[in-house]
Amino acid sequence: MMTPGSAYRLKVLLLVSGLLLPCLKPSESVAAGYGSLAGVVSDNKGVPLMGATVMILGPTAFVTEASSQTERMVTDAHGRFTVAHLIPGWYSLKVSSATRLPAMRNGVHVEAGETVVATFVLTDTFAPIRFQVPNDTVSTWGDDWKWVLRTSSTTRPILRFRQQPPVGQVAANKNDEKPALPRSERLAGILPGSTPRDPLAEDFGMASMFAYLRSLSPDADVLVAGSFAPTDAEAGTVGTILRRNQLKGEPQEVGLIFHQFSLAPGASVPSGYAPNGFGQAKGMVGTFSETRLLSPRVTVTAGMDINYLNAIDSVLTVQPHVNLEYQATPQTVVSARYGSARADGSNSMMERIGLLNAFPQIMQRDGHLDMEQLGHAEVAVNHRIGKSARVQAAAYHDSLHNAAVWGLGRADYSEAFAGNALPSPVGNGIVINGGNYQSAGFRAVFAKTFGSHVEAVAAYSSGNALSAYGYSVSMDGQTRYSLQPRQTNALIGKFTADLPGTHTRFSTSYEWVPNDRVTMVDPAGQANLQVQPYLGVHIRQPLPTPSGFPLHIDAVADFQNLLSQGYVPAGQNGQKPIALSSGYHYIRGGFSVQF
Repeated sequence: MMTPGSAYRLKVLLLVSGLLLPCLKPSESVAAGYGSLAGVVSDNKGVPLMGATVMILGPTAFVTEASSQTERMVTDAHGRFTVAHLIPGWYSLKVSSATRLPAMRNGVHVEAGETVVATFVLTDTFAPIRFQVPNDTVSTWGDDWKWVLRTSSTTRPILRFRQQPPVGQVAANKNDEKPALPRSERLAGILPGSTPRDPLAEDFGMASMFAYLRSLSPDADVLVAGSFAPTDAEAGTVGTILRRNQLKGEPQEVGLIFHQFSLAPGASVPSGYAPNGFGQAKGMVGTFSETRLLSPRVTVTAGMDINYLNAIDSVLTVQPHVNLEYQATPQTVVSARYGSARADGSNSMMERIGLLNAFPQIMQRDGHLDMEQLGHAEVAVNHRIGKSARVQAAAYHDSLHNAAVWGLGRADYSEAFAGNALPSPVGNGIVINGGNYQSAGFRAVFAKTFGSHVEAVAAYSSGNALSAYGYSVSMDGQTRYSLQPRQTNALIGKFTADLPGTHTRFSTSYEWVPNDRVTMVDPAGQANLQVQPYLGVHIRQPLPTPSGFPLHIDAVADFQNLLSQGYVPAGQNGQKPIALSSGYHYIRGGFSVQF
């Protein structure tokens, strides 16, 4: 039987339950008034990003009226995020993650009762720097990398390198106020010291080199470069070269280069020179060249090279040069050249710094300092056969003054060499003055490319070279050495390949000459072919660099006269023989670092 107190408590419990029950039942009308947002965040390879921050701005939930409050959340292990109970309206989303570029999306509309799905891709911080190589190889030295800077993967480029149109071609967009400047180039590395494009260059070591090419305008730039000797000798070179009017097809070039020379450590100083005399010689080279288009088919290039040596003796030489080209047909060019044998100019920074080796070889003649000089004149016909072959036929005349003959071994400057030899600035050897002689001959060249990666060259040259045939030296001081010019034939074969997989640049050449020849035949022609006597191999291998670093590194190896051919005995210094040769045997190498 229920007591009055129990009946009272039951009535209270039923009353409270009746009041709470409607509150516990979901209100469909309220839930239907909200929307939600969901999405996935990943990198550019499709990998989900965990812990990315998602920030939502707009009329957020749990308020009775629209406002500009902010909601933040992080993505789960699958890169997902979900936000529910959002008031209908327009929202903005920003997604960010460490070491990633943020992404933002505006104008996301949320409707009641629906879920809006958004996908975000965050790129790496270093991804905006993208390397691309042009389709056509401009040079073989790897200095043609271009780069593009982008704001993100979803927006347009904000800074882009622009290729300059060819000479005479008008830019497509005539509304451009000013064309973009070509990029600057920098080089710092250890490279083979000489370039075979210098007809009289002889350098058998390595040189630490730096260079900076700066564009002043779309058709003008300035090159600042320097090099330092690999030995303990205090020797080095620094120079600057200004070039302008390149886009007009009439370039002008002015250069000023300073050299400091030093004898090899421990070298004997010639008789009559103070110990600190020639060892600290200084030199200066001034160059000027200008090209003019006389007509659509005729081009003339003229200039001069001024060389000045300041040592115990002061020597000044002025060598003019002129080159006339006539475009007879689209496939045939006839050229006439006179003056100093200067290699053709190039827009490649790596070839332009070859002017650092432009100073003539310093010689001694009858006890006084002098310089080697080459006066070169030639008439040549260049003809292209189809798209893959070319031929050249040329007749030339050379006038060599103080011809340098390189010797292997140390000399004590006895009467056999007195007053006509100097220690070699690099290596263990001497440089003998071979005197003056003339050479006249002809050259024939055939070159053919196979595909876009292989080229083969065959050449024949005829002319005079100094011969040591019948060479005899008496060390008693009575008999002097005698080198005679002799008619000489040379056969050249060269094979060059670019391996597409590894991007290795491989070049090998062989020049046959009689073994008793101690100077080159047709040095200007061999310089243009980039060959030296006997067997040579040149390898250039690009090295991988860390992702995101704007560097291009090449390993360089150069091998010359690998079979040690062409050495002619020329006397003896104590127990050590002295030998002369037109091509040293040497191995050298280094690195090219461009950034």
